[in-house]
Amino acid sequence: MNALNKNRILWFTILALLTQIEGKVHAQKSESKITELWQEMYVYKDFNENWSGGLLFNNLYSSQFGNYEWFLEGGSSFHAYKWLDIEAIYRQGFYDLNGSKVVEYRPMIRFSGKTQIGNWHIRNRHRVEIRMFENSESRVRYRVDLKLKPKFNWTAFNINPYVLEEIFISHNGFSRNRFYAGIEGNYSWFEPTVYMLLESNSISNDWDNRLIVGFMLGFKL
Repeated sequence: MNALNKNRILWFTILALLTQIEGKVHAQKSESKITELWQEMYVYKDFNENWSGGLLFNNLYSSQFGNYEWFLEGGSSFHAYKWLDIEAIYRQGFYDLNGSKVVEYRPMIRFSGKTQIGNWHIRNRHRVEIRMFENSESRVRYRVDLKLKPKFNWTAFNINPYVLEEIFISHNGFSRNRFYAGIEGNYSWFEPTVYMLLESNSISNDWDNRLIVGFMLGFKL
């Protein structure tokens, strides 16, 4: 591994630790006006033209419930065709639920289709995940999302806006909807993203809406 790749991994590790500390500090500030704040970082590498792999770190703070949660996720992707990726992913999450600490073990498989029409990039993903918990029954959930991104490449950071909608189907039917609007950039090995997200959850035959702010830092090795 060359010096440049070592430096990238070092900075990724430092930033992951800093955001985890920051999230815990935010979790103590109940007066915060942010309903939910997501902080994400990922690192990935293309091994060859068919295979790639990556790691994702995510933490969030919910001012509505005073919770601090985080997860680690790793996976590999097989680029079957120019328009199709097949991904095997594993996530381990740590949650605050009704005052108790909950650990989740979540293997997943995801199929990602992509195409381009003119200057518009279109991505459609289908995910099946098995959610396993220490003290409750396992559950299967299906998720599907559609992302639209025009290719404007503003500034040297190649900034582009995007919108994305994701639907969750659990054992009791349509349970969650997410709508994202954000901007993402790409500069050499650095890929920053900032977004706002409206999440709607089905609770007792009603819908609970949350406005979420998030940012993501990506690093390509």
